[in-house]
This record gives sequence, C-alpha cells and structure tokens, in this order.
Amino acid sequence: MELHAAAVTVESVSRTYAAKFDLNRTDEWFMLKLQEEVGELTQAFVDLKGMGRDRGLSEEEKREAFANECADVLAHLLLLARSQGVDLTAAIEAKWLRWTEAPTQPS
Repeated sequence: MELHAAAVTVESVSRTYAAKFDLNRTDEWFMLKLQEEVGELTQAFVDLKGMGRDRGLSEEEKREAFANECADVLAHLLLLARSQGVDLTAAIEAKWLRWTEAPTQPS
C-alpha cells in the first residue's frame, strides 16, 4: 500500500475509534500515542528476544505481537505526520532516497 493511501485509511480508522471512545486527538495526543506504541513495540521485542520475564507466549505469539506493534507504530507515525501536514513520501525521498545510486546507463 502506498504511504498516502495508507495514511488516509488509517486516519479514517483512527477518527472512528476516537469518536467511539470520546477521544480528543490533539497534537499532543498524536505524539504521546506514538510514544506509547513505541514502548509497546519495545516490550514485544524484549519478549521476542527472550530478554524479559516469561509471559507464557509461544514463539508464534511473540512474532505476531511484534508484527502487530510494528503496525501500530507505523500507523501512529502516519497519523502524527498527517496531523502536522508532513508528506512522508516526499520526506523519505528527500532524506533517504537521494542517496540511492543512479541507474547505470547501458553503453
């Protein structure tokens, strides 16, 4: 899924969730929610690597939890960026993809 399309879809889901639970999605909420999700991703990583207490999860459950938290972090990053008017595709192209090598031209 392209980033802009994903951001639009995630925004719709988030807006519905916020209405259902009467959440006020302020600028601060977007930032703090992302931080909360990064914390949960960290815990899932600790579990996946066997670095924490045994929570009784199978390896498959640990991998699934880690994947789910990766998805949450990405979704909340998309929401934060969108709330601040950041075009992530353009930002990634400017910041990261400018370092890609130009394709070699056949001679």
